[in-house]
Amino acid sequence: MQKMKNFLKTFLKRNSLIYRILRKLYGVLSHIKYKVIHAKEIRQTKKEYHKKAQASIEKIASYRQKDYIVFYNPTWLGVAASTIGLFENIVPLEHVYDKKDIRKIANTIVENKIKSVIFSQICDGWTDTIEQLKKINPKIVIKVIWHGNCYEYFSDFTWNLNKKVMNLYKQGKVDCFAFVRSTMYEFYKKLGMKSYYLQNNVHKNRIEEIQHDENEKIKIGIYNADTRELKNIYTALSAMKLVPNAVADVVPINKGAKEFADMIQLEVTSIDDYIPNEELMKRIQKNSINIYPTFTENAPMFPLESFEMGVPCLLGNNNDYFVGTKLGEYVILKREDDAKYIKDKIIEVLEHKKEVMELYVAWKKEFDTKCENLVKDFIEIEK
Repeated sequence: MQKMKNFLKTFLKRNSLIYRILRKLYGVLSHIKYKVIHAKEIRQTKKEYHKKAQASIEKIASYRQKDYIVFYNPTWLGVAASTIGLFENIVPLEHVYDKKDIRKIANTIVENKIKSVIFSQICDGWTDTIEQLKKINPKIVIKVIWHGNCYEYFSDFTWNLNKKVMNLYKQGKVDCFAFVRSTMYEFYKKLGMKSYYLQNNVHKNRIEEIQHDENEKIKIGIYNADTRELKNIYTALSAMKLVPNAVADVVPINKGAKEFADMIQLEVTSIDDYIPNEELMKRIQKNSINIYPTFTENAPMFPLESFEMGVPCLLGNNNDYFVGTKLGEYVILKREDDAKYIKDKIIEVLEHKKEVMELYVAWKKEFDTKCENLVKDFIEIEK
């Protein structure tokens, strides 16, 4: 099929009617081909999603007559950590493809007299769930937390879900939105949409800072970067190489990062795959500093998790953490693509590590109160 597609491209104009018809037909046939070849795999996947939907239904019933519940996808680690850190009445729910499951979820919510349903980001099937809920009970309040930013609209998956949920808002089936980045909140508010602001938070048990021997190597961590361009892993590795007596800890590490570290002769400790959050938190406690120099973010969880574990973390200049504070002057990067600049910031923070951690502890107390008030206001709003 691909060879035929390439052949037709050689003599058909891209904007011609025939080309558009054949392109659409190619897409349909490719989809059919995929479903035939992967039929067994698709059936098994749907079976697993059905089981998870049933578990979510049982969890919904445990919140009978509560003012609200919050759905989140437990496999989306950042969104999951955000939701768990902000709300109490949480319900793990992955993609929902079975219409019977969608109806059962909606019916369970209505039968248990839950007043408001919050969707923390949007998965496949969740917009159908919203429509079903409003069909059964038009008075139920539906709120959506959008964790992404405009950059992520490059992803067809993200864009299509965003488009669906925005259309539901126009139809009156979504009552309001919350955003975890002030710039997103301000933009949609100016458009006249009912918008609210939340800030992600992390609650970890405080630990005693691990004391490092002055003669041991400086261990610098970068995590959950993998191959995503926005995570900027190669600049991070370059900066680590410039730090005297440094070793990089990279989880997960991909083939390209391994080859690059070997090429620049950077000492690395690593794991190939993602690891559970609890295991990651124990791992980073052994580090002198972590870096998270991403090109674009909204409200990343890792920098706060790092600080909560007693390890300072540099972060990109693309979120609302530490802005306008002395702490921010130390840890917010202004040039995420400059390895030497990042190296200088690493050394600066290590030289003032005690002060940096004291500044974080003071900042976090005020931040916790702010986050609690924002969540309270968002939960209590009606139509």
